[in-house]
Amino acid sequence: MIKTLRKKFIFFAMSAVTILLAVLIGAINGLSWIFLDSQSASVLHTIANEDKPLFQKEFHPPGPFAPPDMDTIKSARFFTVRMDQQGNVLDVNLDQISSVDAEKAVRYAGQITGTFGKIDGYKYEVKQLGPDRLIFFMDTSGQLAIFIVVLSISSVIALICWLAVLLFVILFSGRVVRPIAAGMEKQKRFITNAGHELKTPLAIILSNNDASTLIHGETKYSKNIRLQTLRLNALMTNLLTLARLDEDGKLPTEAVDISEAVCGMLSSYETSLSEKQITLSASVQPRVFMQVHRDTFMQMISILLDNAAKYTPEGGTILFSLTAEGSHVRIVEENTCADLPPLDTERLFERFYRGDTARTQSSASSGFGIGLSAARAIAETFGGKLTAEYPEAGKIRFTARF
Repeated sequence: MIKTLRKKFIFFAMSAVTILLAVLIGAINGLSWIFLDSQSASVLHTIANEDKPLFQKEFHPPGPFAPPDMDTIKSARFFTVRMDQQGNVLDVNLDQISSVDAEKAVRYAGQITGTFGKIDGYKYEVKQLGPDRLIFFMDTSGQLAIFIVVLSISSVIALICWLAVLLFVILFSGRVVRPIAAGMEKQKRFITNAGHELKTPLAIILSNNDASTLIHGETKYSKNIRLQTLRLNALMTNLLTLARLDEDGKLPTEAVDISEAVCGMLSSYETSLSEKQITLSASVQPRVFMQVHRDTFMQMISILLDNAAKYTPEGGTILFSLTAEGSHVRIVEENTCADLPPLDTERLFERFYRGDTARTQSSASSGFGIGLSAARAIAETFGGKLTAEYPEAGKIRFTARF
């Protein structure tokens, strides 16, 4: 129990830390890129729109974050290309850059489509000089290099922090979950002990009631005592099953011919179903083996069939099938039922949920809403999944896949 809770606690704690660090890294580097991009755009705009010689004047242009200083502007690597209205190159100035030749500069100038933009890591801005155009290209590789450095450093720091938090969570997770595990263990122990203690008096009540019925005849009181005792027995059986399945220890399993076991159980329902004029149609593929705990697995089948027998009206039908599909096994139980209001079928598997609020405890069909919870828990114990659906009006289908 403690190991399972520790694993879940570590998983959820580290998931939250991972999301937090990812958001922080994304925000830091996103803002960093926006800042660097706006700075480079501001520098290019300053260079392109300065009328006087750039190096003869101190200039402080506006910027969305902070204006670039003259040192930043003077260190910019840029070149210019002047073109006439027909697109002919009139002049190429490469004084402020050494990594670009005249041929490349002319090729870049021929690719521009607007007044500003970016080509191969060079931002450009067009300035109109009478009928001619003066195109300024600025190298932004420095911006990308700074961004990569910031991203690398922040990622390394985030990774170190993540590992430190992981170590901290692992070391102290035991202390965090121990009180919770202790409370759950006490709860399970109480259910198990109470269940075993109640089984004996319930068996005595039932046997004494049966003996009294044989001697004095059946009355409405003896009938009601028997009914409620059987209901309590079923409740305690399901509660004990849930408590046992919640434990850390796995049930011992063996290769079981579930086809043979299911056929035997189906035959035991034929008489009681025929008395209610319910038609049982079964299709069981022979020699289907599964690695399960036989008694617990058959309890799941019993819950499904009991549930169908209780809520199928007279003259209704129950369809049961067991098939093997490759390495998978599918068990389907479908029966007619009263028209139910639309509801989420997942609620049927909630403990103590009863979909029909009009049911009373005066009939054998009234349950405690815990049987299907136990059936799903059993299916999950053996690596399966139990689901419910309404294939059409007046029918309900339960499907277990393993």
